[in-house]
Amino acid sequence: MQVYHLSHIDLDGYGCQYIAREFFDKIEFFNANYGKEVMTRLNHILYRIQHSQASKLQEKFRTKTQQKILILITDLNLSMQECKFLQEKVDLMRMEGKDIEICLLDHHISGEESAKNFHWYHLDIQRCATKITYETLKQKYSLKNPSYENTLNDIVEMINSIDIWKEEGFGFEFGKVALSLIANSNELNRFMFEEEHHNYKLKLLDSIKDFIHLQNAPVAFDNAIFTLKKIALGGNPQTQTMDNITSMAQVKLLESKKDICTITHQDKKGFLSYSMGGISVLANLFLKQNPDYDFYMDVNFKGNVSLRANGNCDVNILSKTFFNGGGHKNASGGKIENFKESFLYEDIKQQVIKILNKEK
Repeated sequence: MQVYHLSHIDLDGYGCQYIAREFFDKIEFFNANYGKEVMTRLNHILYRIQHSQASKLQEKFRTKTQQKILILITDLNLSMQECKFLQEKVDLMRMEGKDIEICLLDHHISGEESAKNFHWYHLDIQRCATKITYETLKQKYSLKNPSYENTLNDIVEMINSIDIWKEEGFGFEFGKVALSLIANSNELNRFMFEEEHHNYKLKLLDSIKDFIHLQNAPVAFDNAIFTLKKIALGGNPQTQTMDNITSMAQVKLLESKKDICTITHQDKKGFLSYSMGGISVLANLFLKQNPDYDFYMDVNFKGNVSLRANGNCDVNILSKTFFNGGGHKNASGGKIENFKESFLYEDIKQQVIKILNKEK
């Protein structure tokens, strides 16, 4: 079975995915906050299903045994409109011969109307989504590693205690630390490095198993988090600062995306990132390690533009010409006029390319 798993971006949401990977070998993860991003991710999942290599091979050779597909949605309450959209798209895929199923597991009362109208929408306001997911999957599937069950039980109960605020529940104080851990572990940008960001958070979640049974476990885990983050990012906690580790990890990931993220203006070659935040250290390190690039540009969710160079390009002129801004030769900023917010990098890149190709 191929599973496409969409979940929320908090401890409970990632907890659902941490659990799901213990049941399925073939699983792709997607995350969304509420609002417009949910529909964006649903469309992305549907696109992945339609264009997956497995689907192409099945259509080409018309194999007798179809691969089963599961769209698993957890810790997100879909609106009636979103549910109708998903149901219609899945019905069309079934007409094309795909063996596809939807399963939504949630605990938010705001999804009550949708749960009453769609049989695949399972609502239980008494348990957190991680616990619902764990207990539902245990009924239908087998754990890949049965010896891990007792530890999983404790992790699930801890997340349940903190998510639905059961102060007398198992691991409530530990849950406070875990909640903060996931909320504040954003060293790898979610939109530039979606897969890496997700893997980073699940790796941190995995470290819980080494602390949850210790004496004074909440304090021990809290004290260890900074070191755990350094290790998860591939650094040496004894010889490197977090700033250096994070910058090196980010630059390495950016370098792996050169084919996707390269932009040009006249004879100048630039790198475009989306919503990386303060880029002074990062951009200068990237340009230093990649001297074939003349400038670095970052665009945030509001369309604000930050530009950096290393002596090979006057980004002040770029900013004045295209983004109604200004600054210095090697550091400048501006704003994209009539910016269209998106959760997909490619949409941002197309807006920037269109601007740079239009001389003013």
